[in-house]
Amino acid sequence: MKFIAAAAVAALLLILLLRTGVRLLEPRLAFFPIRAGATPASVGLDYEALVAVTDDGLRLSGWYVPPPEGARDAWTLLVFHGNAENIGSGLALVERAHQSGFGIALAEYRGYAGNPGHPSEAGIALDGEAFWRALAARPGLDPARIAVWGRSIGGAVAVRLAAAGRGGALVLESPFRSARTLLRDGGAWILWALSVFGTYRFDQESLIGRIEVPILIVHGTADEVVPFAHGRRLYEAARSPKAFVTIASGGHNDLWSRHAAEVWSAAETFLLNPPAR
Repeated sequence: MKFIAAAAVAALLLILLLRTGVRLLEPRLAFFPIRAGATPASVGLDYEALVAVTDDGLRLSGWYVPPPEGARDAWTLLVFHGNAENIGSGLALVERAHQSGFGIALAEYRGYAGNPGHPSEAGIALDGEAFWRALAARPGLDPARIAVWGRSIGGAVAVRLAAAGRGGALVLESPFRSARTLLRDGGAWILWALSVFGTYRFDQESLIGRIEVPILIVHGTADEVVPFAHGRRLYEAARSPKAFVTIASGGHNDLWSRHAAEVWSAAETFLLNPPAR
């Protein structure tokens, strides 16, 4: 009897230890904040600071690049980057979008590029809401003409916003179904097993079916970080209208360095001529 009691206590202590350890490690494994980066000025574009105040009191700085003069009824992209990038990583998208007459808002997470705070799943969700509010409140900007764009982990922020009724379109670049399925399908079996003790889920698959605006998913067939099948599964789970664009031989981190014309052509076509419901 004493042995059983001791074993139960030992098991409970082990579970508590694993739970504490995993929750301490989660942000270090999920986020890789980068502090420095180029600005839109480096590609010859004027921009303004976009200040967003989160519900937990952080004052975050992003960028807003207005559409070219004379652009009418233009879409504005609200862009959320991946976990090992920063706000300056989206400049290839900014250049092409601006040339096509779009406005662009680049959001930046807490703890990245000089912003205060420390990133977490809940934290960057708050950041997304804050940047949505800051952008939607700009004079003359129609919230229904904001397309929320999420790349990789930024897709989780974008999906959450769109599921809450934010924006008039959603673009997902190299998205994953959820954190746990990504660990499992990526062969990270130990992390997958330990993730049951954590809190991070980034569960886009459970939310995407609630989204009512048009959805575009772009995914490379050679993505070495997020399996191509994740993008396809999210597409299947989404409501119409929706579109899926395959980037042949596209990896996770080379879509804008090697396939920029193809990616932007798909996005521009989608936004200017959304698929029928």
